[in-house]
Amino acid sequence: MDVLIKAFKDIAVKIPGAKLVIAGSGEEEKNLKALARDLNLQEQISFAGKISEQEKLSLLQRAGVLVNPSLVEGWGITTIEANACGVPVVAANVPGLRDSVRNPHTGYLVKYGDVPGFSQKILALLKDRKLRTEMGRQAQEWAKNFNWQQISGESLGLLKD
Repeated sequence: MDVLIKAFKDIAVKIPGAKLVIAGSGEEEKNLKALARDLNLQEQISFAGKISEQEKLSLLQRAGVLVNPSLVEGWGITTIEANACGVPVVAANVPGLRDSVRNPHTGYLVKYGDVPGFSQKILALLKDRKLRTEMGRQAQEWAKNFNWQQISGESLGLLKD
């Protein structure tokens, strides 16, 4: 997440009204808050902590982009949830996220740890409404492929075979 906060420094300069909401919590939260303070971003970055499903949906519906700079991800469920809300994603090009982001159709994949790369792709989406809307449309179509009933039915079928 430090990669995102560092990338956001550039974004905040180029889009002064931009806001970053970091949802969830963990052992690095204290360090991330300190980094936001050190970069003088405490007014533009909010740490929401653990949120409910309702709050997550509300945040996603208002987001311009979802960013997941994770080093390791089993499966990018938040990516698909954002896509279902019509939100494109900028994510690290790592296993799990590589499988859930259709680069460059539903979002962008960026080399893990590449602060300028994350900044560039996030800015591209935030500054270009037409691009963001088109990627959001493709993201919603992609997300339709991930239906719990369908996937569980297919999994059960594989297990029976």
